[in-house]
Amino acid sequence: MLTRAESNAMDIENPFVGRQSNGLIKLLFYIIPLIMGLIYWLAFFPGVMSFDSVNQWDQIATFKITNLHPAFHTILEWLLTRIWYSPAMISLFQIVLASLVIGYGLSSIQKSSRLPGTILVALVFLISANPLVGVMDVTLWKDVIYSFAILLLTIFLFMIIRSDGVWIVKPLHFSLLGSTLAIIWLTRFNGWPVVVVSLITMGLLYKKNIKQIAFSTLIGVALIIFVQVPIFSWFKVNRAVKYTYGITLIHPVVAYVNSKTDLVILTDYEKQYLNKIYPLKNNWPYSCYDATVFYYEGTTLNPVINDPFTLAKIFTRLAIHDPKIMLNHYSCLSSFVWQPNQPQNVYLETILFDNYDLDQRPSWQKYTYDVSQKSILPQVRGWIERIAKAEWNRDVFKLMWRPAIYMYLFLASLAFFVFRTGRRKWWLLSAPLAAQSIVMMFTAPLQALRYQYPVYLIAMLFTLPLLLMGWKKMKLDPVEKDIS
Repeated sequence: MLTRAESNAMDIENPFVGRQSNGLIKLLFYIIPLIMGLIYWLAFFPGVMSFDSVNQWDQIATFKITNLHPAFHTILEWLLTRIWYSPAMISLFQIVLASLVIGYGLSSIQKSSRLPGTILVALVFLISANPLVGVMDVTLWKDVIYSFAILLLTIFLFMIIRSDGVWIVKPLHFSLLGSTLAIIWLTRFNGWPVVVVSLITMGLLYKKNIKQIAFSTLIGVALIIFVQVPIFSWFKVNRAVKYTYGITLIHPVVAYVNSKTDLVILTDYEKQYLNKIYPLKNNWPYSCYDATVFYYEGTTLNPVINDPFTLAKIFTRLAIHDPKIMLNHYSCLSSFVWQPNQPQNVYLETILFDNYDLDQRPSWQKYTYDVSQKSILPQVRGWIERIAKAEWNRDVFKLMWRPAIYMYLFLASLAFFVFRTGRRKWWLLSAPLAAQSIVMMFTAPLQALRYQYPVYLIAMLFTLPLLLMGWKKMKLDPVEKDIS
């Protein structure tokens, strides 16, 4: 009775509280992203495919799966194409996933804050209609599933914080949390820091729930081992062809060689090692914003794949010898993470409209019918492309497209909410976004929107609700018996 009385008292003080959102409002949270996603799906049917996308399609078609791209993601795509052998099945899956995660997120926010349903319905429409989201979600990239997994993790953290740990007590909930952490780990090679940081911060702030957090960790570890051992074996994943940490270190090493740094500090073996990657007598192509300008010059990655440790030693020697080049390189490369405006004469990869030109890879031309776009709504596709390109040309500083803008908006709204409510535990909500951004500052091969797509999604979903809740000084009820 006391709990009910306290809840009623809070309802009276809360100016947004009224009749709880009806079923139609909640349904719209799921239906609007699905409908908008289907429009984009039909407009760009069967989906947008880059070089990486077609490379994975080749692995699916030949059943020769490697770990150069995360094999877990390629296997998932293979399984989806058993239902319908078309890239359209993969892009459709991504749309359904996006609808479920966005719908669940807004439903959770609405239930917790009891913000007016009309505001959140308007928000879900703006998110779903945005070409940045719509085109990304029909692009066959691992970044899409990875990004929505991080968004789902952030939503779970929201539920944990607002219930003061009650949410994670349910076995279903800590199982879902563990499964989500496993997906993040498996879908991107540099996704594991997000998992580790989130678990550590949860453990520090919610020691009373350490048992449930441990269960989530064990479930995640079990799933990762299950995928990487028996599943990889069943699908005969070629582990010899894999992405290694050495590939991440090529870019800064190229910066040193390109700057004509004296390589006298390197051993003869290390010089021979570099020479196998690309002749040292040649000028090593370098752009601090884009590592791929070096990859497309006849480079050989086999030494890096087979022996990444040697490249790590080379990088360490060079960094100690001349740290200034390293600092300049990473400050330049990472600027898309932290710099709000677009630097002049710098390319930022945003969204793709056209598929990879198979003429550049004759061995892939046999997939022309499968991977070519055959728009079912060509007029709508034209409108979307014109709107996006017009916005790109109008926005001189590319503020709409810069990941940093979205990151700062989210952090500012969260800081405002924490300041107004006095609950510092809400900073936990920023853990996935912060970990993701810091990791990308050092591991991104080029400046691309897709690498920070989780940041866009988190900011678009949470910024407005946090501002409104902070403005009205809403202290969400920390304990509820029915945390769903």
